[in-house]
Amino acid sequence: MVLSRQLATWIWCVSVLSARPSPALSSQAPPSRLQLQGEVDLARLVDLCAQRLDLTVEYDASVLKGKVTLRLNESLTDAELWDLTNRVLGLRGFTTVRLRGNDGREMLSVVRLADAAGLAEVAEIAGGTAVPSGFTAVVVPVEHQPAKEVGETLKAILSRTGSSIATLGNSNLLLIADLRPRIDQALELLKSIDKPGAASVVERVEVAHLPATRLAAMLTSITAARDLVEGRTTQGRVVAEPGDRAVVLIAPPNEVDQWRSLIERFDQVPPVETRTYSPRYFGLDEVATLVEQVVRPSSTSGDQWRLVRDELTGSIILTATALQHEEVQSLIDRLNALPAESRRPLWTYQVRNRPVGEVIDVLERLLASGVLAEAADAALMPAVPSKEASSSDQAPPARLVPGSPPGESASPPSGGDATLTQPSRLSGRISSGEERPALTLTADETTSTIIAMGEPRLLDQVRRLIDELDVRQPQVMVEILIVSLTESQTLDLGVELEKIEVSGDVRISLSSLFGLSTVTDGTRSVGNARGGSALVLSPGDFSVVVRALETINDGRSLNVPRVLVNNNQEASLNSVLQQPFVSINAFDTIATTSFGGTQDAGTVVTVKPQIAQGDHMIVEYSVTLSSFIGESADPSLPPPRQENRLQSVATIPDGYVVALGGIEVTNQSKGVSQVPGLANIPIVGELFKNRSRTENRSRFYIFIRPSVLRRLDFEDLRYLSEAPIEAGGIDDGWPKVEPRVIR
Repeated sequence: MVLSRQLATWIWCVSVLSARPSPALSSQAPPSRLQLQGEVDLARLVDLCAQRLDLTVEYDASVLKGKVTLRLNESLTDAELWDLTNRVLGLRGFTTVRLRGNDGREMLSVVRLADAAGLAEVAEIAGGTAVPSGFTAVVVPVEHQPAKEVGETLKAILSRTGSSIATLGNSNLLLIADLRPRIDQALELLKSIDKPGAASVVERVEVAHLPATRLAAMLTSITAARDLVEGRTTQGRVVAEPGDRAVVLIAPPNEVDQWRSLIERFDQVPPVETRTYSPRYFGLDEVATLVEQVVRPSSTSGDQWRLVRDELTGSIILTATALQHEEVQSLIDRLNALPAESRRPLWTYQVRNRPVGEVIDVLERLLASGVLAEAADAALMPAVPSKEASSSDQAPPARLVPGSPPGESASPPSGGDATLTQPSRLSGRISSGEERPALTLTADETTSTIIAMGEPRLLDQVRRLIDELDVRQPQVMVEILIVSLTESQTLDLGVELEKIEVSGDVRISLSSLFGLSTVTDGTRSVGNARGGSALVLSPGDFSVVVRALETINDGRSLNVPRVLVNNNQEASLNSVLQQPFVSINAFDTIATTSFGGTQDAGTVVTVKPQIAQGDHMIVEYSVTLSSFIGESADPSLPPPRQENRLQSVATIPDGYVVALGGIEVTNQSKGVSQVPGLANIPIVGELFKNRSRTENRSRFYIFIRPSVLRRLDFEDLRYLSEAPIEAGGIDDGWPKVEPRVIR
C-alpha cells in the first residue's frame, strides 16, 4: 500500500481518459463533466477520481478488488463523481478517510468500513473547499437534552457497520463517526430533537393508604412495563418523601394529570389477613414490641393493622397486609436464627413485697409440677404461622433438672421420656436435652433478688409470674371481742326446833336440825352464819332457830384482743396466766414437797383473714378462753379450770362487728330438807323444812371486727392507732398543730 506501486496505474489512467478535468473543485471555472458507462474496476474508479480531482489517494490493490457496472443517464461533474465513488465503496464495505502524514500533508486512504472509525480524523462540520472524505468523525454539542439520550436516538439512523457514537466524559458533547451522508442526516435530526422542553412540574401528593416508598416503587414498575408494551417513554418520575406520608411528582405539564390518575388508582387500601406467630425463644412482649417498632407502617394505613398479644397461648395474633406479614415473618426468622449463646441473657428480679424464699418456693413448685417444663416445650416450637405448623416441627419434650448448677448437663433417661425431680430450695432449672439448661433460677435472700438465666421466652414467663406474685398485699386490723356474762341467784330458808325435857335422871331431846346453828358449851348459837337469822332460847327447855339467805351475783368479763395481720397470713395472740402447784412425795420416814408444774389459763386467739371480692373476708379463726374457778381441793392439785373454745371459718364484711358464736349455760336447782311425816302437815309442816334454790346462768360470746387497710401511705393505719396511742400516753412522733392568735 505504497504510492510508487500505483504510479504506473495512474499513468495508464491518464492515457485512456479523453480529457483531464480542472484540479480540485474550483468554483472559478465551470466544472467539466464526464460520461461513464459500462463495467469499471473499482480500483480504476478510485484512480480516475484521484486524477480528475488532483487527489493523493492510497489503497491496497490486493484488497480493493471488484468491478462496478454503471448505467448513468447523464454526465457527472468531478464532485458528483467523487460522491458516487464513495457510495460505491460503501456498498462494497470500503470507504475513504482523511489522514495526515508526518510532513503535515493530508491524503485520502481507502480502508475497510469496519476499521474506519478508528482511523478517521475529527473534522469540522463545515469542511470548506477541501474534498470531503467518505467517512468522517465530528464532535457536536447537545444544548437542551441529555447527551446520552440523544445519542441513543441518533443510533437509529447511523450505519450498522463501522459507525460509532459516544458521549465525551461528563460533558454534553457527542462524538459521531460514520459515512458523511449519515453524518449529515444525524445532524439534521439533532437539530429537530435538541430543543428546549417545557418546565417540569414538581408537586407534592399526599398518600392515603399505602406507604409512600411502596407506592413510588409500584408506579415506577407499572410505567416501565406499560412503556415496554406500548413502545413509548413516559416522561416524569415519582419519588417517596421521607416519612412515607407523601410522594413528590416531577413531570412535564402534559403528563401531570396522567401521573395523578395513576397515584389515585393505586393508592388503595390493600387486603388484609390474620395470622398467628409463636415466638420460639424470646419473650412475647419483647417480640411484639419489636414487631410494632420495625414492621408497623405509618398512620396512613388506617385501622387495618391490629396486633394482639395472646398471653394464654404465648402467641402474637396479627392482622395486616401480605407484605407486612412477610416483613414480620422475616423478622421472626432472623430472631430464631440467632445462635444459642446470644439468646441466653442473665436477668435479675427484685422482690419487694414478699419474702424471696416464698416466691422462689412457688416457682419451684411450678417447676416440679411441669408447668414451666411445658413452657420450655412450647418455646422450642418453630415460629411460623399456626396454620402452617405441623407435628413434624415439634421439638422433643424438655426435662426439668432442678437444683443443678448452670455448668452441669443432665443426660436424658434411657426411655427417652421427660424426667422430673424434686427441686432444691433456692435454685432450679429446665433442660431441653442440650448441654446447657433452658432455665436456671437462683434466689439471693440477702438482697431479695431472684437471678434467672435461660431462654428469653422462659425468662419472660418467669417475669410475669413474679409480677403476679410480688404484689403488696393489703393489711387487716382484726379486733376480737370476747364477752363472758354470769348470773347466779341462791335462796336458803330453814327452821330448826329443839325441845329438851329432863325428868329425874332421864333427859329427853326432840329436835329438827338442818345445820343452821351450832352448839357451843351446851348452848346453841347461829355464830357468824350469813343471812337473816332468829334464835329463841329457853336454856334447858327449848330453842327455835330461823334462818333466811338469798344471794344474787351478776358478772361481766370483756376481753378485746387486737392484732394487725397481712392478707392470707396467720396471726396469734396469747394472754395466759400460769398457776403453779406443788407435788408431795411421801416416803416411809419423810415427805418432801417440790414444784409440780403449772396450769395455764387465759386467752389464746389465732386468726387468718383472706380478702375476697368486694372487701368481704374469709376468716379462719380459733378463740380459746380459759379461767380458774374456785380453790384447789388439795395443795398438790391444780385449781379447777374452765375452758371455752370456738373455732371455725366464716365470711364477714369489712368494718362490721359480727357475732361469730357463743356458749350459754343455765343451771337451776331446788332442794328441800324436811322431817318426814311432820313436814307434810299443812302450814305446820313448814316448821320442819329447810328449803334451798339455786339459779346460775353463764353466757360466752365472740365478736369480730375486721378492717381492711389499703392505703399506700398507711394513713388508715395511723387513724386506727390514734386511740390506743392516746390511751397509752405514747408520743406518736407527729408534730402538733396548735392554733395561734394573730393580731
